Amino acid sequence: MAKILVVDDEKDALTAIEAVLSSEGHETILVEDGIRALEAVGNHSPDVIVCDIEMPKLKGFDVLAELRKDPVTSKIPIIFLTGRTDVSALIQSMELNVNDFLTKPFAAQDLINAVNIQLKKNHT
Repeated sequence: MAKILVVDDEKDALTAIEAVLSSEGHETILVEDGIRALEAVGNHSPDVIVCDIEMPKLKGFDVLAELRKDPVTSKIPIIFLTGRTDVSALIQSMELNVNDFLTKPFAAQDLINAVNIQLKKNHT
């Protein structure tokens, strides 16, 4: 169905997210940090990006800001995942025009719904 880039520094999270998205027929590209995420976007042109916020090297906020600067990547829907529950993470995400925001732990169906909404919005 869709090509989805998943960015998370926790291997267990990557595995779980891949299982959920693959069960829906999506192709997943898995990377463990923000620097690799930016490289993967250039190499794979994903339809949606599912990205953790708190990562070493380059945080999700930085990935989002970089992608929004480039007209080629600025339209790729980005769904943030985070263990943070403070409102400041949500506010900063909205200021950077994130498309959706899920807090960990999240239900598999919530992730599926978030991805499907972004795919539908991007193709209408």
